[in-house]
Formats: sequence, C-alpha cells, structure tokens
Amino acid sequence: MDHAPGFDRALAVLATHFGYQAFRPPQERVVRSILSGKDTLAILPTGAGKSICFQVPAIVLGGLTVVVSPLLALMQDQVAGARARGIPARALNSLLTEAASRQVMAEAVSGELRLLYLAPERCPRLVRDFQERRIKPSLLAVDEAHCIAEWGPDFRPAYLGLGQFRRAVGGPPTVALTGSATPAVRSTIARVLGLGATGGYALQVASFDRRNLSFAVVTVKSEPERLERLVSLVARDDAMAIVYAPTRNIVEGLTRELARRGLRAAPYHAGLAKAERGTVLADFLADRLDVVVATCAFGMGIDKPNVRLVVHWNLPATPEAYYQEAGRAGRDGAPARCVLLHRPGDGAIARRELEVTFPDRALVERAWADPKALDRLPRGVIASVERLKRELRPERGRARWDRVHQRRVAALERLATMERYASRHHCRRATLLEYFGERIPRCAGCDVCGEPVHRGAWPPQAVVRLRELRRVAAQWAGPWGSPWLEPATLARLALAPPEDLEALAATPGVGPELAHRIGASLLGALGGLGRAPHHPVALADWRREVAKATGRPAATVASLQTLASVAKAGPTTLAELSRIPGAGSRFVAKFGAALLEAVARQPPG
Repeated sequence: MDHAPGFDRALAVLATHFGYQAFRPPQERVVRSILSGKDTLAILPTGAGKSICFQVPAIVLGGLTVVVSPLLALMQDQVAGARARGIPARALNSLLTEAASRQVMAEAVSGELRLLYLAPERCPRLVRDFQERRIKPSLLAVDEAHCIAEWGPDFRPAYLGLGQFRRAVGGPPTVALTGSATPAVRSTIARVLGLGATGGYALQVASFDRRNLSFAVVTVKSEPERLERLVSLVARDDAMAIVYAPTRNIVEGLTRELARRGLRAAPYHAGLAKAERGTVLADFLADRLDVVVATCAFGMGIDKPNVRLVVHWNLPATPEAYYQEAGRAGRDGAPARCVLLHRPGDGAIARRELEVTFPDRALVERAWADPKALDRLPRGVIASVERLKRELRPERGRARWDRVHQRRVAALERLATMERYASRHHCRRATLLEYFGERIPRCAGCDVCGEPVHRGAWPPQAVVRLRELRRVAAQWAGPWGSPWLEPATLARLALAPPEDLEALAATPGVGPELAHRIGASLLGALGGLGRAPHHPVALADWRREVAKATGRPAATVASLQTLASVAKAGPTTLAELSRIPGAGSRFVAKFGAALLEAVARQPPG
C-alpha cells in the first residue's frame, strides 16, 4: 500500500487517543486517502468506527476540521466522546447561548480547536465569519452523508448547498461518510459535494453484512394477529427490544397494549415533550424498560449495545430506513434478531404517504395559481405544495418537473424492493445486501436460510464484570447513548481484566488519555484498584446532586478519577483540596466548600 504523508503520525494519534495499535482495514484505507489529500467517499457499516476516520486525520493535519452532522444529539455525543479522549472539539448549534457561540468561534480563530461540528443549515451563515476571520478548514467531513440524497431534495434543502459552502470556505479536501448508500446515492453525494472535481475521488466501501444479526419476516392476516405476534416476540425472552411503528397514534396504542400485558413499555415520538423524550431515553439506556415503541424519530445516532430485538410493525418505505433501524440491534456483536411484521397490502400505506410527499402535478399547479385552493387540502399536502414552489420557482417561468418525477420513481422503486423482501421466499440478507450492491457467498442467518450457530456462552464471572462495566460506563454516554468505550472494548475488559492503570491504558480501545480520566472507575467495576475508597459513595452522590441542580452532565462537574483522588486524600481545607490533581483553582472556587462537606460525610475507608 502506498505510503500516505503523516500515516506514522496517525498511528501514534490512534494509540494515544483511542488505544489501538492499528486501524481496521477499511479505516486504514480511508485515513490514507484523506492524508494523501484526496476527496473520499467512505461507505462503512454500523460499528466500523467511522468517526475515527476523520478525527485522527484532524489531529494529524492540524488546523480546523469542519464536521457536518445531521442531529444535535449526535453532535453532542461525538463532541463529548472526542473531548474525553483529549481531542479539542466543539459544536456550534442552536443549543448554545450567544456568548457560548462567540467562545467557540474564538477557539476556532485561535487555533485551539481541531473539530467543529455544524448542522448543514448553519453552514451558509458561517461563510462570512470564516472569510472575515481568515479561517480556512484543513478538512471538511460530512457525516451520515446519505442524508444529502434522502433528505436534501424534499426535507432539508440545506444539504444541497454543501458543495457551495465547500467552495466558499476555500475548497478543503472532503470526506463523506455513511453507513449505507446505493450506487445511485453515492453518485448524488459526489455530485452535490463536488468530490473529485479536479482529479477524481477515492471510493472506499466495506461490507454491509452484520453477521450477528438474523433477519425474519412474519406474515400476518389481520391486525389482531399482528398484535399477538408482536407481543409473542417481545415477551419471549428477557431482552431489550425496539418496536418501530409508522405513526404517533399507533406508537401510543401499542405502548398501552404492551404495558397492559405486563411489559415495561414506553413510547417515543416527536410529539412528546422534550423532557418526556429525555426520560424515555434515559430509562432505555439504563435498562429500566423492556421495550421502546417508536417512530423513526428514535433514530440516527442511538447507540445502545445490548438491544437484542428490533421489530417493525409494518413495511418501511425504503431498504435504507429498514437496514439502519434494524441495525440498532446487536451493536455489541452478540446475536440479535430483526423481525418485520408483514400483512399483504402494507405497501399501500407507504404509497399513500408518497402521494403526500409528491402530490399530483396538476393539483400542485392549480394551488400555485389559486392560493385559496390550499384551504381544501390536507396539511401534509400543503407543506409539499409550498416546498415544491420554493424548489421549482414557477414565478420564473415554466417549472422543471423532471427531477421531482425522478425522485418519485426512485421512491416507488425503493418501496418495491421492500415489498419483494417481505413477500418472496428468498434469502432476506441477500435481498437487502444486493440492493446496496453487495453479494454474499452464504447467509449468516435468516428465516429462509436457517438460523446461525451461535457462539458459546461466556464464563459467569465475565458476564458479571460486563454488566458492571456497562453500568459504570453508562454515566459517560452522550444524549443518545453513544459510549466513550465501544462494546467490543468493554467485552475485552470483561474477559481479560487488566491489573492496573498501565495495563488498562494498553488495552485496545482505551488508550492513555481515557485511562487517565476514567481508569479508576473502570478498574473498580472490574473488581480491581477502583474499589473503595476509589468508589466514594458520598462523593458520587454529591456529584450527582450538583449535576441535577445545574442541569449539566455529571462528568463535567468532576471526573470520577478526581473524586477517587479526593476520597483517598481526605482533604479538610481548601488549600489541601487545591493540591489534588484535577482540582484546579476554578473548580475549588466553585465547588470546594460543598465538596469538603461531602468528604466529611463519607464513611471511613
């Protein structure tokens, strides 16, 4: 393989910040491509470590890497995870106050930042700021790049302006990353971003085959039968499940019915209050629920490793949506099931939804000519009429409907693929993967080909250690549950517990930065050096109360390693407290007196 400039430095960064001595083969190809200055389109499946592919080059290249990300919660997760590993990262979004936004820009201007996360809608507003402050990004990374094709035309048109943004900020090398994209979607991504405009771009595609997932379709003849099959599936074993349903009303109804049957069920959809959604998500991440019933609002960026079952109440409209939602099962690599409940004729529901997204041309043009006609149309159709008017600009002359027609045809073709998946007695896995342009030599498990032979059981002590590790690690998860440690790393620690901090830092997936920050707690969870007084109950309670009172994540109040040091030292004065590593002057001034009171309350070690 050709030597890429800075690749040795990339390996050092990977070891320091992520604890790995080598990239996975798909990651290495992407990183080498970026470091060589090529535009890159990377199609890597869930769990392949896409964020490493741009976070490591961001440090090696220096300067500022701009990351376009679709969801605020996803940004928050990635920023928190990067900063925990010692990577200077910030997000610039609507959650920030004006003062906080100015601070982020000041850090970008001063060169402190390496990663700046943005939503696509914010990019045009930043062009002038970047130009006035002479900020020229070293790299542009577009995460979840399939949104360009799926959301850009009809829901979030800002995605279609990313190529213009790229040119306006100096045309930096660009990497687009996604977990699933057909050849047609890849072409759209490349065209919109202008990938390879001056000399071609690198396309890096890894296998989509998640071999720990088994796929099945359960055919039903009526709605009561559909409900009974759902209850049977989610009640079969003691495991976390997600059920996807198409509308808020169905979500609420299914939740009530499952709760009536004795299951700990909760709904999740965009119509719930923010606080209520937050409570459901927190209960889901903490294993306080058996099942979450959700619309697609419970979506991108959710990262809970031990979901064992994902059920779709009826037919999704696209293979992309189905594969991404089903793929939230088994992210820890252990066997999991993905089941679609299908009643012949389900496709008609999705077709009616497409008629709302792509209303009849004659109807749209009548509404443009006579605004009063809008009063007689459903709300969803009105929104589509207005969206198409903004896109096609009929006031400029004859509207060009060809692209709208092409999108409608493509949507119908995707729906037809899902109908074939559900109705034909053909390998489910092969049907999905062939849609994404991949052929597999054999199926790893589906209801047509048979179930796979599962791996042997873990030793009981390792199971206990893994459960405790997950409990401890959950406190560092982001808003959508993205952990600082990957499921494979937690499994590695549970099966072969390190003896001390040095061995922990050398564990692949941990590394020195993270071991320094949370090592004592991880070792405590494993039954090692982190036991009391390194797990000070009184101090942990104090931190939790401060976090609750201030509305901030507990980890930002004080790291568990700092609390462990405080518990061990047992300071009685502010001067003694200030000499403890991690207890800086600002921390002591803000929390010192209250923390000393908590130290006095802790039981003797």
